[in-house]
Amino acid sequence: METPPLLPRVEQTIFDGQPAWIKRPEETRSSRFVILHKILQHIMPKVLHPTGALGGMDAIRQEAKRLEIFDAASLPVPKVLALTEGSVVLSDTGKQLRGVLLGMADAQLKFAMLERAMRGLVAVHAAGLSHGRPFLRDMTVDADDTLHFLDLEEDPTARMTLEDAQARDVWLLLSSCTEFCEEPFKDLNHLLDIYFSECQGDISVNLSALGRALRPYRRIISVLRVKDVSKDVTGAYWSVRVLEDL
Repeated sequence: METPPLLPRVEQTIFDGQPAWIKRPEETRSSRFVILHKILQHIMPKVLHPTGALGGMDAIRQEAKRLEIFDAASLPVPKVLALTEGSVVLSDTGKQLRGVLLGMADAQLKFAMLERAMRGLVAVHAAGLSHGRPFLRDMTVDADDTLHFLDLEEDPTARMTLEDAQARDVWLLLSSCTEFCEEPFKDLNHLLDIYFSECQGDISVNLSALGRALRPYRRIISVLRVKDVSKDVTGAYWSVRVLEDL
């Protein structure tokens, strides 16, 4: 008997006449993965603890719940159209933001989109929430030019305080934005200034502590002269460099 082909984890579809996406769970993580998580929790500061969802339908249910919480706070996220025993169906929210940025030639327009992404994160934090993984690839822009947040499977507040989770959000977004910055140190500082000037909460202490915790890793990147080896390493280097000055 042939084994039936595995269904794709994310699949575009039509639901009740409208574009939508079916999202299925990843396989439940192995016990080895769980053990590694526990070990890292003991040797790293809480703000650096792994927050990856452990897979399975529990992660999908958690994401559906968090999407509904964000929606109730009037934050732009996909609508949960259906939740079954094996998947969640989400409304379509447009094109991936990173893909949109890659297709833009005007540097000023690109940076304006990064500013919008930071202001979107300000709105999330102003609602007393954290995203968990606010990378540009986890945001979309729809036909009305509204920026949406995706992929809320990870809830960092299950492993750290809200303030630390929000500081981590800011760091991850800065890291993701570096790819589209012509002058990373200057541009990331500008984005951070937007956050501080427009967000009512004060997480400067948490951001400063995060910068100190990450400094050894940034120095290793510097000593090995590998900060330009990939966009992820470059983003990590410059985002930490900015936090170190707080």
